[in-house]
Amino acid sequence: MDRLQCKACGSHSMLPMDLEADESDELDFMTDEHEARFFTCHVCGDNWLSVRRVEAGDCRITFVHQMGLQPLLKRTATMTTSIVLNEDTVDRWDYFLGDAEVGEGRWRDTLDERRRVLRSICTN
Repeated sequence: MDRLQCKACGSHSMLPMDLEADESDELDFMTDEHEARFFTCHVCGDNWLSVRRVEAGDCRITFVHQMGLQPLLKRTATMTTSIVLNEDTVDRWDYFLGDAEVGEGRWRDTLDERRRVLRSICTN
């Protein structure tokens, strides 16, 4: 599996892992129409979970950025196609801090601060 560049520390140590339904029973979202991948950096510890759900012709991809055990940052892309995720195929983005919906600017500021902290930990 190819290593990806980490957006927090910049190293090429981000590894994606597919989650199987039997491995994620406690997550309570896996069915045949769902697939999940967990990404983790082996240098700074940055990680997130992406879950793709296809329901009634719509596709939703949720990204959950974690710090510790609690999901802190979530964003969800709502699309009419389930093939490719890019700016042209996303109909709407929804941003959350915990369970509270927030604006994109606040969400991105929180994500930037989180990545700054992770970068400083691995460079000191």
